Amino acid sequence: MQLFSIIAYSMIATLAIAAPVADPAPAADAAAKQDLVDFWQDADFLGLKRTGASTVGTCVNLSGTGFEDNITSAKSKPGFRCTTWVDANCKGTGFSFNASPGSRQFPSWIDNKSSSWKCVIDN
Repeated sequence: MQLFSIIAYSMIATLAIAAPVADPAPAADAAAKQDLVDFWQDADFLGLKRTGASTVGTCVNLSGTGFEDNITSAKSKPGFRCTTWVDANCKGTGFSFNASPGSRQFPSWIDNKSSSWKCVIDN
């Protein structure tokens, strides 16, 4: 009986040591860089797609991405509201959209004219 108890306790201790422990879920940190928006070069969320990553509330210029003056539709990631601006550094006229329904077709005054973007938490 003692041998059985020793073996049983050894197995339980081994399982306890070897059992994987789930990492705690990462905290939603507004200061961390994250995917915030998807841009498409064509209407109806078609054509080439670019996912924009940044920190919440930070302006991002599109120069050098292949998407400056080349965005026709967009959706923010759930929980965010994004704006694209005609000028760099989030200046000038802006157009805002959210995750659902997003913008299947940008208005003509900003279609293929976006130079920068920024996303904030959508309350």
